[in-house]
Amino acid sequence: MKQLLFLITFFMALGLSAQTNEELATYYYQNQEYEKALLYLEDIYKSTPTDTYFQFYLISLKELARFEEAQDLVEKHMKRNKGKLELMVELGNLMTLNGEGDKAKKFYEAAIDEAGASRSQVINLANAFVQANLLEEALRTYEMGRKKAPDNYPYSYEVASLYGSMGDHARMIDEYMDLIGYNQGYLRTVQNNLSRSFDFTSDDPKVDLLKASLLKNVQAHPEQGVYYEMLIWLFTQRKEFNAAFIQAKAMDKRQQEDGRRLIALASLCTNNEAYYVAAKAYAYIVEEKGPGTRYYETSKALELVSAKRALTSSMLPEREKVVALEQRFSETIAELGRDPEAARLLREQAELNLRYLQDGEKALLLLDSALKSPGISAEFEAQCKLDMGDALVAQGYIWDAYLYYSQVEKDFKQDILGAEAKFRSARIYYYAGDFEWAQGQLDVLKASTSKLISNDAMDLSLLITDNYSLDTLPRPMELYAKADLLTFQNRLDEASLTLDSLSEEFPVHPLEDEIIYQRAEIAKKRGDFLVATELLERIVDLYFDDILADNALKDLAELQERVFKDEAKAMEYYQKLFMDYPGSLYSAEARKRFRFLRGDKQDEEPIEPREIRGIEN
Repeated sequence: MKQLLFLITFFMALGLSAQTNEELATYYYQNQEYEKALLYLEDIYKSTPTDTYFQFYLISLKELARFEEAQDLVEKHMKRNKGKLELMVELGNLMTLNGEGDKAKKFYEAAIDEAGASRSQVINLANAFVQANLLEEALRTYEMGRKKAPDNYPYSYEVASLYGSMGDHARMIDEYMDLIGYNQGYLRTVQNNLSRSFDFTSDDPKVDLLKASLLKNVQAHPEQGVYYEMLIWLFTQRKEFNAAFIQAKAMDKRQQEDGRRLIALASLCTNNEAYYVAAKAYAYIVEEKGPGTRYYETSKALELVSAKRALTSSMLPEREKVVALEQRFSETIAELGRDPEAARLLREQAELNLRYLQDGEKALLLLDSALKSPGISAEFEAQCKLDMGDALVAQGYIWDAYLYYSQVEKDFKQDILGAEAKFRSARIYYYAGDFEWAQGQLDVLKASTSKLISNDAMDLSLLITDNYSLDTLPRPMELYAKADLLTFQNRLDEASLTLDSLSEEFPVHPLEDEIIYQRAEIAKKRGDFLVATELLERIVDLYFDDILADNALKDLAELQERVFKDEAKAMEYYQKLFMDYPGSLYSAEARKRFRFLRGDKQDEEPIEPREIRGIEN
């Protein structure tokens, strides 16, 4: 029994000692105290010659410039691990450090020659060369691997990464093209790698190399659709959506597809505000696939919506074009019949009539028809009622409009729709001159749904607070509210005369900047964009510390972007807005528009066809 206890104690002590030595070795190694680490590593490696302790031992020797000992260690480890060719690279590296460069090269060549059919062996050896900064040897390793690969694996992915590290982008691209030709499953991987390596938003010469390579492969391998897919992807990265459409259309015809590719491209165009190209893509499906095909009805509807967005992206679209598009809505709705999709088109058509044709009566009829359509959602019904309220305000029936707003507010008390309805109800009281009641409703709205309240609601609240609450005379605000309503109703001459009366009766009043801003709104509605620009710039220059300065900057940026097509100038205004007025309600949107115009990447994930049945509410 005593002998047994002695043996147990002895072996426990040995185990504890070994554990302690390993912990000490690791501790000293991690703290870069290599001399102390070596006191333990030699014995540990002899008893436990694992790769981990080999690396600890080797690196410690190298850090202390004990290269001959390190070389002996590698040779011993090679005998224990035959077939690990990366050890030959380590040995050659040590030979070079010991002044035996010619001998090292022979070891490298021997390692490359020994590389067999094992993919992992080839990759590990090449990686060892890369770590030693021997890139040419790494390339030759992959070339040898290609020759011996039993499954014809091309090592294109690995070689492409290597060429990228070497700065040889032409060969990198060629390898990527070979890779997707070998296996189309690598398409997304290649796209992701190129996105990280190339700047598609600038005149990057590498992008021209990629385009040339793709065109060459499309011509050389017309049967391989993957090169067409890459070309379409390249055009979308470059925001060359029309070129992408041409390629997608050709591919759809060549492969006799059902239009899904064009649907995805149109969705991507919409995300990037390329509405004209989106409309062309949808129109192609309608014309080429015809009624009864899978995406016909969806494309028929979305083509109209895209055409509408393209047309109304201009601040004052040509009336003749609006009339023609409005007629197309009527024809399409008649074809689709009475269903939720047609109901949504009715709402879009109503907006054309209300905002661009100033036909509030027809807008009301269209919205009423949309409300009577079967299968519509409660949310869509509420949106139609809000639109009907706006149409009634435009025709002068403000209290009839109030009834519609109140219905939505009641039905959606805890929803953003309810918050929007509450704001429009408050605006009715503002138009009617009951500013205290309007302000009370806006205060409730801000307190309960501060994150949901619109910019317009906040602007109206500030307008009343700054220009009525501290004023003993109600008439200035009454005149201004009247002019505001007349502008909304497109009674522009009457609005201007009302503002003239306000300026004459109260030549020095805090509303002066609001009057200038309202005149700019009237000028925009008339198409006098230069006049509008001058008025808005006056606000920025003279009233830079007042509540409308950020509004004026936003409007100036939109004029430059949408009317004068001067994106550089628009970016200046957007940047000034979010830099000088970071607390502005428009700051986030200004930053977003600035990035968009700069060419930052937008959402590239196309919406699946099943997700776009119907029109966005």
